[in-house]
Amino acid sequence: MKPADTGDTINAMAIIEQAQPGHATLRRLPRDLIASRELLLDLVRKDLRVRYRYAALGFLWAVLEPLAYMVVLTFIFERVLAPKSGTAMFGPGIPFASGLLCGLVFWQFTTQCLSAATASLLDNQNLVKKVCFTREVIPLAAMGYPTFSLLIGFVVLLMVNAILGGTLGLSALWIAPLFLIQLSITVGVGLFSAALNVRFRDVGYMVNIVLLLGFYASPVFYDLDWVLAAAQSGDVPAIVVQAYLANPMAELLEAYRQALLEGRTPNGWLFVWPACVAVVSLIGGCVAFRRSAPTLSDYL
Repeated sequence: MKPADTGDTINAMAIIEQAQPGHATLRRLPRDLIASRELLLDLVRKDLRVRYRYAALGFLWAVLEPLAYMVVLTFIFERVLAPKSGTAMFGPGIPFASGLLCGLVFWQFTTQCLSAATASLLDNQNLVKKVCFTREVIPLAAMGYPTFSLLIGFVVLLMVNAILGGTLGLSALWIAPLFLIQLSITVGVGLFSAALNVRFRDVGYMVNIVLLLGFYASPVFYDLDWVLAAAQSGDVPAIVVQAYLANPMAELLEAYRQALLEGRTPNGWLFVWPACVAVVSLIGGCVAFRRSAPTLSDYL
């Protein structure tokens, strides 16, 4: 019998690796995603169509949702609680509605992405079990609608801020690196939670609880200076403040407000910790997902 040619063996191994993307190395992930871009876009388009197919207002709900939150919370905090406390929720010159909407829009992006990504593999288990493709496409596609909602919400934020007398300066360009950091954190954590949720179905409930707590443990409807002032005065133990600042969204939301609403370059320390978390989260999430991808079908 004629021994197999070495070149044929290498080609066969390459074909097997392409057919089983979960076994591929992390270095191949960008190339695999580019090769699967059409599937990714198709899944995002399908999600958008299905979400608003039977809604009379259609995509208008993406505008009404953040506005509804803003109106309700503005009434509660500015009209009911603020007069009693005698303190402003945000810094001087920042209308409460603008400050609230700025925190709300970017916070909801992370919340919606993580919730959707965590449940994405379970929601698409038939596709995962029957078709061979780059598995990362599923949780990434689940983040398509939150990204679309963020774009709409960002436009609404700019409009509301302009109506209330706010201006937009060159400091708004800092939104790009800030969002890149936030996106890296969200993608990394989303990939990790999506893979872990397949094996342990409790993860989905845990993610929802953590996100609910994170809403109050992030400066969404109040200023970060409140927390720092409480630490300096000793009203809050230092260890509690350190745990609070370990949440990278605390720094990011404050940096967004400084860049958009205060018209100044965000403080440098607001970038450092979130950037470190972004690198670790993105690499760790991608590695964890790639390693678990070959066995995902066994748990679905």
